[in-house]
Amino acid sequence: MATHTEKDDHYLSEKNDFDLNEKGLQADGDVDLKEEQENSPIEAVAASVPITDDPTLPVITFRFWILSFIFTALGAVIQQYYFFRTVSGNYSIFFVNLVTYSLGKGMARILPSNKLTIGTYSLSFNPGPFNIKEHAMIGIAVSSGAGAAYAIDILSATDIFLDYRINAFGSLIMIITTQCVGYGMAGMLRKYLVYPAEMVWWSNLVQVVFYNTMHNTDDFKRIRLVRGWSRMKFFWVVASCCFFYQLLPQWIAPILVYFDWVCWLRPFDKNFWALFGSTSGSAGILSLSFDWSSIGGATMYLPLAAQLSSLGGIILNYWIIVPIMWMNNILGTKTMGRPLSSKLFYEDGTQFKINGVLKDDYSVDWDKYNAGKEANMAPLYALGFMTSFIALAGCCSHVAFFHGAELWASWKRVVGADDEDIHTKMMKVYPEVPQYWYAIFYVVMAGLACAVCEIYNTQLPWWALLLALFVGWVLTLPIGVMNAVTGYGPGLNVITELICGYILPGKPIANMTFKCYGYMAMYQCNFLLSDLKLGHYMKIPPRCMFVGQLWGTLVGSVFNYLTMILIINSHRAYLKGDPKTADPNGLWTGNRWVLSKKFPQVGWSKVNVAIIAGGMGSFPNGYAVGVVSSLVCALVFQGYLRRFHKNWWSKYVFILSAALDTGAAFTGLLIFLFLGGGLDPKIAVNIPSWWGNYRTDNVTLAEDYGANYPYIDVNRCGAADPAMWEEGSLLKH
Repeated sequence: MATHTEKDDHYLSEKNDFDLNEKGLQADGDVDLKEEQENSPIEAVAASVPITDDPTLPVITFRFWILSFIFTALGAVIQQYYFFRTVSGNYSIFFVNLVTYSLGKGMARILPSNKLTIGTYSLSFNPGPFNIKEHAMIGIAVSSGAGAAYAIDILSATDIFLDYRINAFGSLIMIITTQCVGYGMAGMLRKYLVYPAEMVWWSNLVQVVFYNTMHNTDDFKRIRLVRGWSRMKFFWVVASCCFFYQLLPQWIAPILVYFDWVCWLRPFDKNFWALFGSTSGSAGILSLSFDWSSIGGATMYLPLAAQLSSLGGIILNYWIIVPIMWMNNILGTKTMGRPLSSKLFYEDGTQFKINGVLKDDYSVDWDKYNAGKEANMAPLYALGFMTSFIALAGCCSHVAFFHGAELWASWKRVVGADDEDIHTKMMKVYPEVPQYWYAIFYVVMAGLACAVCEIYNTQLPWWALLLALFVGWVLTLPIGVMNAVTGYGPGLNVITELICGYILPGKPIANMTFKCYGYMAMYQCNFLLSDLKLGHYMKIPPRCMFVGQLWGTLVGSVFNYLTMILIINSHRAYLKGDPKTADPNGLWTGNRWVLSKKFPQVGWSKVNVAIIAGGMGSFPNGYAVGVVSSLVCALVFQGYLRRFHKNWWSKYVFILSAALDTGAAFTGLLIFLFLGGGLDPKIAVNIPSWWGNYRTDNVTLAEDYGANYPYIDVNRCGAADPAMWEEGSLLKH
């Protein structure tokens, strides 16, 4: 669920602990498959997805409408809130599933069985016990909408940096169309990317096991954890502890977010600040973070090889390449004032201000631009673009080299296969969604998108929008196959930027809009295809899926927009990045809108160049937070506990990670709405300035702080007043 990033749903069941390697075909132990019954040809699917179904279970119920609305809205607010923060949090779908299970059961006990009738439509308040399909449908609806909408990039960037705000109606249509255009594509591609057995979508298997464990067995209620606690009690105790702990780094002592201990060795050395600090464009080498939001529960259960590849890319780029370029001033890196920056600069290092060279329609006035100095991209930000292309090419080559044969075999079975998957056969009992429903929906969304681009000043003509959608169409099918079969696929954000930059140069809003529609068409399509496969495994009627996914997307879009407006109105000065009004604690940012055959025993298939390159481009905006802490967490949980204490790992890790993520998410929500003045600035509560949060607002610096003056910036690198710096030491007075 996305700033926009991929879903982190990869938790496993305590009951069936499968070790899915990249092929996803290997189990930890012998699996007793029911040979006497027809089953999936994929071993892991056969072992984890039941071949039973009860078509009489209600799915779209009153409980579904209420619970899906609440948790979709909550997730959209939390994820959109974190979009504007320097560190990201996670709205755990595991938390949603746990809480909606309890609430659904409670509603089944207390609600009356009366019916709500509107015309010919009738809906019972309580159709009976809270069932597994109803539960899964709530999770799917929440998954569809509880993220940070990608279109917020466009709307917030134009509002914050160009002082141009698209009105509420246009903004909502833009958000909805970018979120929904991929939905129409997903429906039309489902027979290729959902129905065949080979299209597994591996992350869904653990959810299937989880739902079935909760509803079909008593294990969930019977198993006891530490001190004899139930899993639910353990979850809430850990989440509560994390909630209160997170008040320390997020509110009381932000120094715990950016614990740049190396800077303390030479706190007045500019080179130390540039390389060992973790804020304001520094590289964050060896920096620690005690903020769970910057670590995340995914480090406890994602495959260790993938995590090491990503963290290895981060270390290669930010701990090796950045110091080399900075210390040798390669390509004028030092001229920009800081190693990492997404901004543009003149050759002398002063920041380029685009407003001075824009026309009234916000396109570049080339006469004004050519009359002045040339703007340059920061060298290391340009390097980030290069790593994005490496990631795209690396993904394709990795899949070709290590999965090419099976991909080709799978594709031949997908197209025109006579033998259907057992789960596809079982789904025939339900009325199918006609293909033209999705086709009409896609055409309507594309038409509304064209209208938004033409009516509002997006600089993107209708024909360019159609080109963006075409790019998404062309690449969605092969990328979808990669995602379904291997669990990984490349993104299109950089490619779409390149195409639009070529056909519409000098139009920044057009570039963001083109990228948003081209990239999101593919991304959202794959996201929704994965959920369609989950519904396929759970035997949810296709027409219920159509309604549920659309409902979640619409609810999430509305709350994404409302949250964006609330945050921009209350933190505009911080988000603009003006040094005179900078966030004293460094927690708000507006920067996110811009960026084997010879030695088979080595296991080269686990060395994924695409993931390494993705790690190299992780921090283009200059907030290199949580690298060491994430590495330690991954090694402890995935490297040590899973290998040497697997029973403990499988029993605790997923509920522990979900509880920690949930507690941290609610802390962020509390700070945003109340302590931070999100609802009303009058109710904001600011912690007084002290050693853990030295604030630079409303103080007279040296007069108020005396000897502590050089240290008042939260990262303790003596950067409170950059004018005091020279190359290697503090200027002497």
